Amino acid sequence: MEKNLYFRSVLLRKNYIKEAIFDFFLGIASFPRLVIEVFIRKNMGRRYFKRSAATLVAFFMLLLPFFVQLISISFSRYGYGRPDGIWDTIKSNWLWYLFVVAFCVFSYLRYKDIKRIKDRFDMKHFSLSSGDILPFFLSLKYKGKQFSFRQIEIYIEPLAAFLIGLLCIIIGQNLLGWFLIVCSISYSIGYAASYAKGDDFILDKIDEIICNEQLSDAFVSDEPTTDGFRFYGDKPKSKEWRQKVYEKFYEDDDNISDAE
Repeated sequence: MEKNLYFRSVLLRKNYIKEAIFDFFLGIASFPRLVIEVFIRKNMGRRYFKRSAATLVAFFMLLLPFFVQLISISFSRYGYGRPDGIWDTIKSNWLWYLFVVAFCVFSYLRYKDIKRIKDRFDMKHFSLSSGDILPFFLSLKYKGKQFSFRQIEIYIEPLAAFLIGLLCIIIGQNLLGWFLIVCSISYSIGYAASYAKGDDFILDKIDEIICNEQLSDAFVSDEPTTDGFRFYGDKPKSKEWRQKVYEKFYEDDDNISDAE
């Protein structure tokens, strides 16, 4: 397939700061999304859900109250409070450890979903799937209109976790409450970044189509263009030479890959 080199090198604008921010949030949102998704998603892709990642998250959650305890001990040395004992920490975070157990159980269920796929290279299995959205979320409506996948993943799903986190804080389970709130915010930002990258990809393709349709008229024939497209740069005076140069504006993907 031919690619428009003029579009790639001149018109295609890269916002490296925005891309770096998107990649950062997509990276840090991986584990927080996992914490929520094991409860609300089924049939994840085998490369999306990793048992090793779930085990690592569970191990981190088991130790987190004790990390908080160590921080409390550090502050207590300067008169900011007296640290609780180990059993006091466990008892004061009883709901947290129930949550960890539930996370392990649901992680195992998600693993079983994938385990049923016997063929490693199943052509009907999208290995990067984030799983099926709960029918409950799909049934929700606002003014008689169902929410889109985008709205559910960016707002509805994380909002549910956020509200549960607030409830945990109200009943005195602050660690679990704030943990769920942080996970819900990361969940929302992570999916927002994914959709934004998808939007940019589609817009790039649309712009490239417009460029392909109008580049010949703009460069070779000096005809006026529409849709906001404009050719940047001087042109050879001879129409014959402009045609020869124009033919070099396109290159096969294989040639581009070899050159890179």
